[in-house]
Amino acid sequence: MDRFIILESSLELVPEEIADHPAIVSDARRRRKKAVELLLDDSKHYSAMKTLEHREKRGRPDIVHQCLLLLLDSPLRSFEIYVHTIKDEIIRFSRDTRLPRNYNRFVGLMEDLFKKGKIEANGKVLIEILNVELPEIVGDRNVLLLTEKGERFEAKMLEKEVSICIGGFAHGDFFDKTLRNLGRYRAVSLGRESYTSLYVTSKILCEYERVRSSEDS
Repeated sequence: MDRFIILESSLELVPEEIADHPAIVSDARRRRKKAVELLLDDSKHYSAMKTLEHREKRGRPDIVHQCLLLLLDSPLRSFEIYVHTIKDEIIRFSRDTRLPRNYNRFVGLMEDLFKKGKIEANGKVLIEILNVELPEIVGDRNVLLLTEKGERFEAKMLEKEVSICIGGFAHGDFFDKTLRNLGRYRAVSLGRESYTSLYVTSKILCEYERVRSSEDS
């Protein structure tokens, strides 16, 4: 089965090294949670994040939320959905997941996920943090990495079983470790401009649906 992987996603809890910052403490008090139980969010924790390593790639769970909504809305059931986080965690999203469209509810759901390890409903595991590493998720499929530095994307690249990898962060480059873990990947691009993760996901998903639908007709 094909896989969409949102790579190096800006999805993490507040790191301990900034948990005592006034902006974090205030947010934690308002939400009646421990600081380290909060999802790191640039819009709320901007001043606290200034000292974080790779700061430009962190604190944007909204990117992950938007991309997941697109993927989960697809009527095709020929692909699985995974989120690889900036902390190297792997999260599986069942195609039966009805993700909250309200961003604040999504944040609460992700905080519960990091606390419990999985989200269940009606006896089904809908979202879970897996005890696996990226190479196991990518597998031996044809790996396409969307990056502005790649060769021009063509729809025929989707004709074989694929793992489609799209960055889940706002700025910066993929880590060398991540690229090594992808194994023999093919770097492909929609153009030489820098596109948002949402645009890339939308564009590739449309092409994917067109290719797979034509195969079934």
